[in-house]
Formats: sequence, structure tokens, C-alpha cells
Amino acid sequence: MVKQLNVQREPVKTSIQESETFLPRHIPEERYRMQSKPLGICLIIDCIGNDTEVLQDTFTSLGYDVQICLYPSMSHLIQILRQVAHKPQHQDYDSFVCVLVSRGGSQSMFGVDQTHSGFPLDQIRRMFMGDACPSLLGKPKLFFIQNYVVSDSLPEDSSILEVDGPAVNNVDSKARQPGPCTVHREADFFWSLCKADVSLLERPSSSPSLYLKCLSEILRKERRRPLLELHLELNDSVYDWNTRVSLKERYYVGLQHTLRKKLILSCK
Repeated sequence: MVKQLNVQREPVKTSIQESETFLPRHIPEERYRMQSKPLGICLIIDCIGNDTEVLQDTFTSLGYDVQICLYPSMSHLIQILRQVAHKPQHQDYDSFVCVLVSRGGSQSMFGVDQTHSGFPLDQIRRMFMGDACPSLLGKPKLFFIQNYVVSDSLPEDSSILEVDGPAVNNVDSKARQPGPCTVHREADFFWSLCKADVSLLERPSSSPSLYLKCLSEILRKERRRPLLELHLELNDSVYDWNTRVSLKERYYVGLQHTLRKKLILSCK
């Protein structure tokens, strides 16, 4: 489902290799409509509690209706996601944002009542696909996930920074929604996943996520630039951090997207 884009750094030069099978050759100049007030719902589910205030301020300043769920159990977490996916307000809004902060496995997240396997992240994405959430079909759906991995292995040492390609082979493929609509059900997703070792939370003075801190700073400062460009800048910040710290303190960022247009998070 995912093909990796390896980001290899030398002191000055950066090399990024892309797979044509997964990445569109270019993002068209056409922009997503971002004019509704609010721009959409921003759902923040935080099972850790170190980042909520900054995230709330950031997405409120961008024009989102921020809704917060703190320290949910697994059943409550799933219930909230399902409720938000079926909110009728999406019909009137131009986008949707979800921020998840939790302990988890490599591809799952836990509530505060940590379960053995956790709730698969892929199931969360499916809740907001075009067939399950038609009011968001054709609209950008942005996910920013900080996952503190408990038991599953982190990415290998040789890759300080992971950047993944889109989540589906081609949004223009023949597998489309039936009827007159031609937008693929998996189109228009922006899925940014950051993994870090859970030991970062077990220290006497646990601090906010570096990934979410950098994300908030960049979104506040550079809101008129395309989101894909901002994510590259976020990668740079994470890479710089990773070069100065031990393996246990590193953050591993992966991006999957199926955006069909340029996305700028500004209603102005």
C-alpha cells in the first residue's frame, strides 16, 4: 500500500527519490476551495495531554472549529470518531482536520485504557473515505498523528527520516465511485504520521512533541504556502533534531497523500 521515499542527507545536498507509480507527476495549480467559515471541524484527540493547548490555538487561528477529546478510553475514542465522521456540518465546510496524539503500536493507537493491539490507524482513515463520509467527498481531509510506539519496532536506524508516498496507486484509476461522481473514495487525504519511542513520555519532565511543536509553528507562520511545501519544511526541522540526539529521542515522520489540487490553509 505504501512505497517509501528515501530522504538521504549530506551536509548540504538533499536527494529525494519518488516513485511514479504512487506520486502524481505534479500537483495541478488548481486550488482546493478554502472559503467556508469555519474552514471545517478540527478534531483533536489527545491521550497524552502535552500538546492540546498549542494545537487548539493553532487551528483556531487558521479558521477551524476546534473540538477536543482529552484522555479518551478506547471505546470513547472510537465513538467520537464515528460521531464526527457523520456530522452533517461537513456538508457546509470546505475541509476536515484530525490530530491524534497517543501511545500505540506501529500502525495502531491506544486509548488511556491501553488494549493489547490498539485501534488500527487504517480503520480511522476508512471512517472518512468518500463512501463512508460522503459529505467530505472531494474535500481535503488532513490527519496529523503523533504515535508513541510502545512495543512494535521503530523504523530502522539507517533511515533517520521516513517520507511515504500516497496511500492509493492512482486517484485517477478506474476504481471510482458508482454513479455520476468521479472522485475516488480515497482521494484528497493528507496523512502525516510521526512515530517516536514511548520512552520519551516516561522521563521525569516529558515535553510536548517536537513534531507537533514544529507543525504548529510552521502553520502559524507560513499559512499562505501550500501544505506540501510546509511539510517538507517540517521534515527539515525533524531531521535537524534527529542529527543531534540519541536513537531513543528521534522522531520518524511519514507522509501519505492523495491530494489532487494545491492546498493552502487560509480562507483569506
